[in-house]
Amino acid sequence: MIDPVTLATAAVAFLTPYLVEGGKEAAKTAAKDVYGWLKGRLTGRAAEALGDLEQAPASEDNRADLRKQLAKALEADPALAAELQAMLPAEALRGITVQTIDQSGSTGAKAAQIKGDRNVTRIG
Repeated sequence: MIDPVTLATAAVAFLTPYLVEGGKEAAKTAAKDVYGWLKGRLTGRAAEALGDLEQAPASEDNRADLRKQLAKALEADPALAAELQAMLPAEALRGITVQTIDQSGSTGAKAAQIKGDRNVTRIG
C-alpha cells in the first residue's frame, strides 16, 4: 500500500482541477465521487481543511492544509487509506515521486531535493 503522505498528495492533486474548474468530463465524474466520499468520511480538522479547499480551491495554503490533515487521517485509519487508494484512478497515482535522504551520523543536517510536481518531501 502507498504511504499516507503520498496518497494524500495524490488525492489533493486529483481533486484540485475538479474544484477549480470542473475538470474534463471523465475526470470530473471520478473526482466528484472521490470528493463526495471524502466529504462523507472525513471528520474534525480534515473535514474543515476539505471545506476550506472547496471555498478557495486555487489556494496553495488550502491544498497544503488538506494534504497534511488527510495524511494524518490516513495514518490513523489504514482502512480509510485502503479505500481511498482503491477509489483513485491509477493515473492519479502515477508520477508521484517520494525521495528519501538518509543522513545518519550527521548532527542536525537537513536536506531536500525537489524536481517536477506532485512531490512529497519529509524532513526530520
